[in-house]
Amino acid sequence: MTSVLVEAVRQHRSSDCAVRTVDGVAASYAQLLDLVDTMAAGLTEHGVQAGQTVAFALRNSVEYVACILAVAEVGARYVPLLSNFSADDVSRALERTEPVLVVTDGSRELALESLTTVHVSALARSGTRRNRAGDTVHAGVFRMLWTSGSTGFPKAVAWRQDKFLTERLRWLADSGISRGDVFFCRHPLDVAHATDLHMFAALLSGGELVLADPGADADAEQLLQQLTEYRVTVMSALPSHYEDLVRARQRPIPVNSTTVDLSRLRLPLCGGAYLSPLLIRDAERILGIGIRQIYGSTEFGLAMGAINEPHGPEGSMVPVEGVSTRLVALSDGTDVHGTSVIGELVLRSDCTSEGYLFDQVAHEKTFRHPEFWTGDAAERLPGGAYRILGRVTEALRSLDGPLLAPVLDEEITADGTVAEVASLPMTPGGYGAAVSVVAVPSQGSSGAQAREVVAKVLARHGLRGTVHLADSLPRTPVGKTDKPRLRQLYLTVGGPR
Repeated sequence: MTSVLVEAVRQHRSSDCAVRTVDGVAASYAQLLDLVDTMAAGLTEHGVQAGQTVAFALRNSVEYVACILAVAEVGARYVPLLSNFSADDVSRALERTEPVLVVTDGSRELALESLTTVHVSALARSGTRRNRAGDTVHAGVFRMLWTSGSTGFPKAVAWRQDKFLTERLRWLADSGISRGDVFFCRHPLDVAHATDLHMFAALLSGGELVLADPGADADAEQLLQQLTEYRVTVMSALPSHYEDLVRARQRPIPVNSTTVDLSRLRLPLCGGAYLSPLLIRDAERILGIGIRQIYGSTEFGLAMGAINEPHGPEGSMVPVEGVSTRLVALSDGTDVHGTSVIGELVLRSDCTSEGYLFDQVAHEKTFRHPEFWTGDAAERLPGGAYRILGRVTEALRSLDGPLLAPVLDEEITADGTVAEVASLPMTPGGYGAAVSVVAVPSQGSSGAQAREVVAKVLARHGLRGTVHLADSLPRTPVGKTDKPRLRQLYLTVGGPR
């Protein structure tokens, strides 16, 4: 069967560079698609048929990109085994998704005795090519990606090829991305942040994808050098990543470093977490880049952005073409009207995922056909633009109404005494006045000073809570603060462990 995704990629000039890695491996579009055909043949030789599932345990590489397309080419679907999965998580994921084959690269030890496995390099050396004559177009489900797992074990989200292709092409047209753009990806290809905003955006536009190693200990200065070296024009990263780059440019420049030039970075995108107005201003002043905030999800795709200008007032965004929006009050569930209000964001589009597999309750709560209830709180500003504030479950009942935990975090770190912080509402479902704050004091600040700052901010909003000091905050594979882990550490009986 012919993949609609692979056929869309085939339209671009075969001699142009499609994918390269920061350690020197590169493939043109022709070489990449030859590798896709070879791997597709290898998958077929291993018995993979249309509609079946293939699991991946892979690091970022040209072969990983080709493997994703090869699975789509044979009409199968893939599911990644995330690098932060425990042995029990891997077992649960395999039990739910029932893969017929696991593709590995030897970088991880997995208990897979009962499953057929193949090394990715063996697929790349398959001795035959698929005969594509007489193929029929396949547009079924091609992948299952995992959500962040903020409310328990991650949920599997299924995407059809045809809907995904429509959504990606719509986003590319809305953003003005085209051939000649160079995408820098520092996220693992296991997640939508990497595949949707980097891999498929590059390959469907005819651009070039540069893959960094998410597991490498590359400091922010090295990342700045790589952005310069590869003449990057598009990158999507989390607020914490941009904060690292800002801090790196504020330090003395190393003697042996080359000149950092981010003038080509025309679309520095930022999504996946709350983006503070302060960071927007610092990035513009110190890095010389105008961050374009975007908003979407693994389940829905891209919903809003500030693409035509670096940022609207206070980091506001407008819906992308084909997406409609409305707000629902946090307290009583009614529609919210007015010029500047806060509520749960509800979205609608004709090309979203198929929803959650293996969790009917969560599916029905979130996918209320034809709407997608995001679980995110947003503020609608005068003129119809939106500002994302955080998860609905992170809403706190302050003296002045709903206050989202990320906004509280921004206040706590404003004077520099606290370097990092995570505020964890203690009321199940959110909208209580009690919060547990995990704070990392800045270098040169004491724990007592950090506690004092937190106490003053909580008192200002009429909130009550506890303060825990930490040396650092745990991160997910894509760099978000790992709040489920923090809850395990600080909101369970016995305290930190």
